[in-house]
Amino acid sequence: MTPTTLIPFSLWTAHGPESSVLSKADLPHLRTWIAQAQRVEVQVDEVIEPLLATLSPPHERAWAHAVGWPVVDGCLPWAAHAATQQGLASVPTQEGWAFITLCNWHVSNGQVTLGDPAFLQLDEATDAVLLKAMQSFFAEDGIALHPHKPGQWLAQSPLLADLPTASVDRVIGRNIDPWLVGSHTLAELLSPAVKLLRRLQNEMQMLLYTHPVNDARSLTINSFWVHGTGPYTPLSRTAPALVNTLRSSALQQDFVGWLDAWQQVDAEVIAPLLARVAAGEPQRLVLCGEHECHVYDSAAPSLWQRVRNRFAPTTLDTVLAVAPLKD
Repeated sequence: MTPTTLIPFSLWTAHGPESSVLSKADLPHLRTWIAQAQRVEVQVDEVIEPLLATLSPPHERAWAHAVGWPVVDGCLPWAAHAATQQGLASVPTQEGWAFITLCNWHVSNGQVTLGDPAFLQLDEATDAVLLKAMQSFFAEDGIALHPHKPGQWLAQSPLLADLPTASVDRVIGRNIDPWLVGSHTLAELLSPAVKLLRRLQNEMQMLLYTHPVNDARSLTINSFWVHGTGPYTPLSRTAPALVNTLRSSALQQDFVGWLDAWQQVDAEVIAPLLARVAAGEPQRLVLCGEHECHVYDSAAPSLWQRVRNRFAPTTLDTVLAVAPLKD
């Protein structure tokens, strides 16, 4: 299998003058890659009311496809994969897993927005206090919680085996209402798992509202997000190299910061990629944005591609700038 490098948030959804800026971006190695490689696949999200997007963003679906997971929207078993790495899950069963990620829900003008959980900057001591306070509530409903990393736990229950949930990367900075568990179809809303998790969410919000850990915090911990659901599924192929350098600036819609981060990726990721190709090693590059995924292979360009690149070279704006998803 061709070694693959996957770069989430590497395509920018252009709403204005960003395209003209991108055409002049100082990314020499990416320019060389585009001139030499072939774009072999383009995937664009379908419009799914009321979300106008999939629950699982393109980079998550691309990773799942690369490792041989069934690509079921909202049911990519990230938590089960993490549990496997911790020695908690090792064989395929109907036992489901999910991430429980502590977060801040920001209320403004009657709308609730999900903040980036990374901004909470939770330490291990605070995480341990909250896990102890919340664990028994989950256990009463048959959900076992296991520590994973500060601010994020692993939940284990058969209820989580086939429950679609929205990725945190999909919801950060957005109104949470269309993305809440069970918001997608009436059947989901009526399911026992959804009812249980909605009630748990309300109970934990009340607990967190008065919890002492928030007394001195400027950014309160006031809820949690459920995501990464599914049963343990082994990887049948080698996982791609994942480059997350662009994530933070993209999620904050910081175009200047995103361009700066791309320069780092160009030097530290694309340049070595070109060197491996020059050494005769085939490579695959997957660029993912908010709603699109573009796949490039390092196969030698065709005669037509060489002629086109000579007289009408592909510009970076046509590669990195994509149009907003429309209904």
